[in-house]
Amino acid sequence: MKTTLCLLLCLIMVSVAWASESTVNSLRGAVALDAPSVPTSPKEWQDGEGKIMKNYVQQPPLVPHDISDFTINRDGNTCLSCHNWNSEMPGATKIGISHFKNRDGKSLAEISPRRYFCNQCHVMQSNAPSLIKNAFKPLSQEEIR
Repeated sequence: MKTTLCLLLCLIMVSVAWASESTVNSLRGAVALDAPSVPTSPKEWQDGEGKIMKNYVQQPPLVPHDISDFTINRDGNTCLSCHNWNSEMPGATKIGISHFKNRDGKSLAEISPRRYFCNQCHVMQSNAPSLIKNAFKPLSQEEIR
């Protein structure tokens, strides 16, 4: 029993020593994990450029405009001023029907609380380099449908 306990203790000590010596690298390479990231610029999306292509089926649509000054909190959501169904903003994509259903699939009169914070899924498109090489080709519009 003492031998087993001693071997287990030695194994734990060796694994802790080994783990403390290894360095952790982020996808940015050998950059400190707490180092500030390089800011990216939003993609300049031109009117009439069409929809942003999706990379996979069920991908939430990307936001083609700047949202840095938008308010999205429990007191208000600036996105809804243009994208709600009762908005008359021309060209603004309306919120999907799925956003008006609760987790049980029951239809609601207002947007579901779990879909209220748009930037949980929808992100602004930016001119950022890929962190890793994509092994898959983007889907065409025909493959998405």
